[in-house]
This record gives sequence, structure tokens and C-alpha cells, in this order.
Amino acid sequence: MTHIEIHKIKGRNYLYEVTNYREGKKVKHKWRYLGAVEPVQKRKSNVGKKPTLKTRELNQEEKVFVEKSIKHSESFIKDRAKIIELSSQANSVKQICEKLKFDRKKIGEIINAFNKNGLKVFKRKRNTGRPRRITKEQRAKMIEWLNTHPKKLELHFNNWSCNKLSEFAKKNNIKVSPSQIGRIIEQDEIKYKTKRSKMYSNDKNFLKNIRQ
Repeated sequence: MTHIEIHKIKGRNYLYEVTNYREGKKVKHKWRYLGAVEPVQKRKSNVGKKPTLKTRELNQEEKVFVEKSIKHSESFIKDRAKIIELSSQANSVKQICEKLKFDRKKIGEIINAFNKNGLKVFKRKRNTGRPRRITKEQRAKMIEWLNTHPKKLELHFNNWSCNKLSEFAKKNNIKVSPSQIGRIIEQDEIKYKTKRSKMYSNDKNFLKNIRQ
């Protein structure tokens, strides 16, 4: 005699065919698995994986702009155009990274920015922050260094420039930009030590020379 039984295992119902038969005086049962009452859905292979990052479909204006920008003289624009073009051609971030030798994270940021803001991604962000203020003590130190020959500070050059002083100040834990140093020079009419003489001078060309 054969009949069907349903057994619940870990919250799911499964079908079994049960056949009863005699063996001597004993009744025995033979079980055959038939499957789940509701078939278990196979998990899709891409479930749980992050979607592939790529640019959205470019409109005609964007296509023309990207094509022109690839030949742009400025690397900031040219590099971004290459990334957008390759991504629009179904290249993955990894493939773009291998082709252009760019940072993988940066490529992802540019693609996301383009998808969100379009051609604005080709414009540099303006630095709206105010320059860091320097204290009176730091300002006095700037003036002291400017009035000291670089050789006396164990530096391997003869004349100061705004860039050189900015780098030297940074090494001495004072953050000051070259433009700030230029303003200090203008405001304080800094005296400086010339190449040919050990005398200090108020030469009007000093500001022009030191900014070179």
C-alpha cells in the first residue's frame, strides 16, 4: 500500500511517497523523496553583488563635448573625458584603471559625479575658504627669516622667494601660503639681503624678484 505524506523540515513542507509492505509478521515502510511542496527558487548569481559602475547614457551634447575634450590641452579636462568615454563604451572601472593607470577610487568618483551633475564634472571647484590666519609671532618669524641670508639657515640657495619661504616655514610648523608671504612683504616693506652685498635694502624691485 502506498500513500503520500508531507513533512515539515526547517519551516518548509516536503513530499514523501511512503510504501507499506510486510516482511514476515512485521510491517515495514519504504520512503521516497518527491520534492518540496513549493519548489525552492534558485538564487540568482548576481544577488548580493554590487551593480557594475558605469556612466549613464550620454546625450548628443555630452557626446560632442567629451569627444572634443579628449584633445584638450589641460590634463584635468582631458583625463576626465577619457574616463567618461571609456565608461560609456562599457569598460568597467577596473578596465579603465588598467588602461589609463589612474587611481580606481578617483575613477569611480568621477563617474558618479558625471552621472549626477553631467558636464559640471569638467569644471574645477573654486576654493571659497579663507586663507589661514597667521599670528603676530609667526608674522615676526617670517620677517626675521626674510632678513636672514638663507645660507645662515643651512639652506642651499642665496635668495628667498615666496615659494621657498612657504616650504621652509612648513618644515618649521608654520603653515603660510606664498600669496600670504607676498602680502606680508607689501605691508611691511621688508628689507632684504642682496646677492652682491651684505647690506639690507629697500629696493623697489624686491617684491617682483622674490615672487619669481
